Amino acid sequence: MGLFGVGVLALCAVLFAALVQKTNKEYSLLISLGAAAVLLLLILDRASPLFSQLRSLAGEGALEGEAVELMLRAVGITVVGQVVSRLCKDGGESALSYTVDLAARCAVLTAALPVVGKILEYLGEIAAM
Repeated sequence: MGLFGVGVLALCAVLFAALVQKTNKEYSLLISLGAAAVLLLLILDRASPLFSQLRSLAGEGALEGEAVELMLRAVGITVVGQVVSRLCKDGGESALSYTVDLAARCAVLTAALPVVGKILEYLGEIAAM
């Protein structure tokens, strides 16, 4: 399923959720959540060539394995955080949405700490020379 199919599926889910929202807001949110989960799975399936290309680049030494792993982890955390944040905002919980955004940013920074530590070690070695 290409971009067109993802767009059509998203629009159908939006229209269906809007119809249901008039009678039951909770079901509308569940429809949005289900559609977001299905779309994320479809997108991850379509992104498998990208992941294999990144693995081959990491294997060739063009990118270090840790850098690729950190990048993929950061992208995953960011995507999940944004989807959950938008769902919270759609549910009318703006404060919760902001908290989820903040938690995702903190998780990305926490994931990057080992790499930042290594960079600081290298800078210390360079400065000692």
